[in-house]
Amino acid sequence: MIERVVPAGSDSIPALGGAAVGLPLSGAQRALYLAELLQPGTPMYNITVAVRLEGPLDVQALRRAITRVVTRHAALRTTFAPNTEPPFEPVQRIGDPDIALPVVALGTAEPAAEEPADAEALRRAQAWADEPFDLERGPLLRTRLLVVEPERHLLVVTMHQLVSDGPSLQVFFDELAEGYTGAPECAAPALRFVDYASWQRTRPVDTEQLDRWRERLSGIPTVLRLPTDRPRPAVAGSHGGNHRQVLGAAVMGPALRLAQELRVTPFVLALSAYGVLLSRLAGVADVLVGVPVSARDRAELDSMIGFFATTLPVLVEAHGDRSFAELCRSVQSELLDILTYRDVTMEQLAEELAPDRDPGHAPLVQTFFSFEPDPIVRPHLSGLRATPIDLPPTGAKVDIDLMIFRSPEAPDDFDLTITYRTDLFDPTTIAGMAEGFVQLLVGAVADPATPIRTLPGPAARPPQPVPPPPQAPTPTPAAHLDLPASDLAEMEQNLARIWREVLAREDVGLDENFFDLGGTSFALATVHTLIGARIGVRTSLVSLLEFPTITALARQLAGGSRPEQPVAEPANQARARLRDRRNRLQQRRNRQGTGE
Repeated sequence: MIERVVPAGSDSIPALGGAAVGLPLSGAQRALYLAELLQPGTPMYNITVAVRLEGPLDVQALRRAITRVVTRHAALRTTFAPNTEPPFEPVQRIGDPDIALPVVALGTAEPAAEEPADAEALRRAQAWADEPFDLERGPLLRTRLLVVEPERHLLVVTMHQLVSDGPSLQVFFDELAEGYTGAPECAAPALRFVDYASWQRTRPVDTEQLDRWRERLSGIPTVLRLPTDRPRPAVAGSHGGNHRQVLGAAVMGPALRLAQELRVTPFVLALSAYGVLLSRLAGVADVLVGVPVSARDRAELDSMIGFFATTLPVLVEAHGDRSFAELCRSVQSELLDILTYRDVTMEQLAEELAPDRDPGHAPLVQTFFSFEPDPIVRPHLSGLRATPIDLPPTGAKVDIDLMIFRSPEAPDDFDLTITYRTDLFDPTTIAGMAEGFVQLLVGAVADPATPIRTLPGPAARPPQPVPPPPQAPTPTPAAHLDLPASDLAEMEQNLARIWREVLAREDVGLDENFFDLGGTSFALATVHTLIGARIGVRTSLVSLLEFPTITALARQLAGGSRPEQPVAEPANQARARLRDRRNRLQQRRNRQGTGE
């Protein structure tokens, strides 16, 4: 994660007092909650760390320590629920500690079977890591203990990203260690995450920052068309696979030294190599990569558990005649620049820069990148040897997510993980992509002054024509009203009333696109909630993306067939339509800012 470089703001964060219900979500939580609605019941946003514990473990002391941490941090006792009353925003609620530490024994293993027992323990831990959370019922923290042998255990800790981030994991394990020893408990934090979220949501959208983003990314493609093993489906799948390999000291040692010589961070150097790889595979010079950015820009947030992160697009301009050293300096400058206007969330950027919603891919960026120079966490429990094990979930947020972390067991090595969508890529393709990344990195480090087009690795792909959108199969809703044709008009009127209420406008046509009327993805999620609450129809949020007009949606909810695909509009009409939509969004912001 990119560390903070912006000094703390002058305005203080007020505490909300004892309020425990009806609390707003932060901007980043709001966007993540929407992503969960689009792909419910998946482990995409589970964060899991398993810790191998060797030595005499006091299970009761461990259980007490976990309870102490959860009692101290309200974020770990938080759940999330939709809201069917104005302003239709989802809310978070703080509950009482509800902690369980189930202890599961693998059974006594013979010495010769020690390795299979470890393998079985990791398989069970991975299965636990992939269990989805119920956001409304909670809890959004799970802890389980696996007994491999009498003095060998595996502690599996899983949190939902709505309540946690990378630094939160270290806070959790540091306080777990204090509680395990029975050390006196420190005073509770003066602020809770909900205090931060409420304060953040009261701050107006920074139009100057939005303008800078719009200017910086004007004309940059917002869909990265990588070559895939299968055609892209109309609706993106959520199942993912993981490719993992070690980047040894022979690879990373020279790379870290070059980063020092170029006066860039290792994050920047690795991201630059990744950008070159994507540029070659997609046949484009400019690539947008989503990177995690920390929002802990105040000292009082350092010791809190919560989701203090967002994802922002970094532009990697991998033009072939540039040297790798020049590209690294360009990416470093780009990162420092975007950190000065990171108050804009990814959801706001997607509304501005990629307003057309295609359920076949994530908006704005379809690939993520992370680099951590340290292990994910450094757990330590008195009298025990604690070794962390990363367990990435088998859910894919985007097409490709490349993560590099320092190995906890071999400090000179790094672990590379690529999580990918299995409906697009085969394991062998991703393995080849990982090998191409290593070749590019090694070649660039060996000769950083050479033009990047001459670096080893996969050959540059020629520019590709934009493919037509896929013909989607008719979705099967989870449930629908079996309405006769005569009641179709009533369904349309019910939907029109909801649209008018959510969009705060009366001129809603039955055949107008929801997003062209100024709707946002989150406004559509509100429509989804109200359809269930007021009309009694249960359907997926993706269906609303596929049927963005009242007429089409009413037919789908009534069990009708998919309408014919519309004829693609000319490019000049599309640009005019998007300009009109952005103007509508700006007018809505202006009205909100003046209190109208």
